[in-house]
Amino acid sequence: MRVSAEQSSAKSSDKIEDEQSGFSLVELVIIVGMISTLSGLLIPSFLNWTRTERVNAYTREIKEYMRVVRLEARRWGASCFIDINPISYNSVLRDKDYYGYSVECKYSNNPNSTEYSPSNIGALIPAINNSIFQVVNKNFQITPNGRISSDQPIVIVIGSKYHHSGPKILNCLVIKSPTGHIKKGKYTNKTWISQNMPVSQISEESLLVASNCSSF
Repeated sequence: MRVSAEQSSAKSSDKIEDEQSGFSLVELVIIVGMISTLSGLLIPSFLNWTRTERVNAYTREIKEYMRVVRLEARRWGASCFIDINPISYNSVLRDKDYYGYSVECKYSNNPNSTEYSPSNIGALIPAINNSIFQVVNKNFQITPNGRISSDQPIVIVIGSKYHHSGPKILNCLVIKSPTGHIKKGKYTNKTWISQNMPVSQISEESLLVASNCSSF
């Protein structure tokens, strides 16, 4: 009888442990609902943070690259021509490198020469992707003394968008003419942003104004 009682007690204990282990259906429904809610809040925030970092990184890269081109021109007495490459909305393939600029440097002192850079200055151009866009007010030239040959400042706006909403972040670079000094800031006018911004383009309607680039 004692053995039977002990066995019965052990079975009862095992049964209670089985009943206490695991989750009930209601608990599972609550947990799944909490996970879904948190995912809905965190995933868009993470995507927006990622886009912000990409915009900031590309802005830094372009600023540094323009400084390098000026140094190249001054070092070798070259004239460097910087043209903006048009890239349509969402057309950058994942396995390809796309560049928003074409850069050619003429190293001859003869103004009629067609001798262009044998260096890798063009290979240093930062790549661009679908997560961001850039708009530039015009093509321009950097002279052999490192100055900007333009009748107005060069304005570069680099931006992205919120997940399923409007403008997320608008950085700007203003390359002053003729000194070549670069100012970095936030672009304050967002009214001209469209839903499907091209990845890279020249502003054809003079929408970019240097005074709208607010320093920070």
